[in-house]
Amino acid sequence: MTEKNDESKVTRKNDQIPYLYTSEAPQFYATGAFGGYTSHDFRLIFFAEVPLTKDEIQSAINLKVIREVKSEIIMSPLAAKELVIWLSKKVEEFEKDFGKIPEPLKSDEAKKD
Repeated sequence: MTEKNDESKVTRKNDQIPYLYTSEAPQFYATGAFGGYTSHDFRLIFFAEVPLTKDEIQSAINLKVIREVKSEIIMSPLAAKELVIWLSKKVEEFEKDFGKIPEPLKSDEAKKD
């Protein structure tokens, strides 16, 4: 009789490995993200919307911004799934504490405003 491995339940015990958070670890504020996947990995690209020109008084109506890429994260499919599970749990906790987060506008809805 052969033993069957259930690969859908891979257990990782990250909580037993200590974290070293160095002062050189980059930190930035992201206003959005996009990405994609291949058969080997997932890629998340984080960006911040920043004014095209700085040190000038800008009208809110004519303000021109660009999306400046701040970081690209490449992860395995398993790590991506773990991130989704963790992030979903944290969003749920946040909404219990502070109220429902509104759904983001779809690109065609944003153009109507």
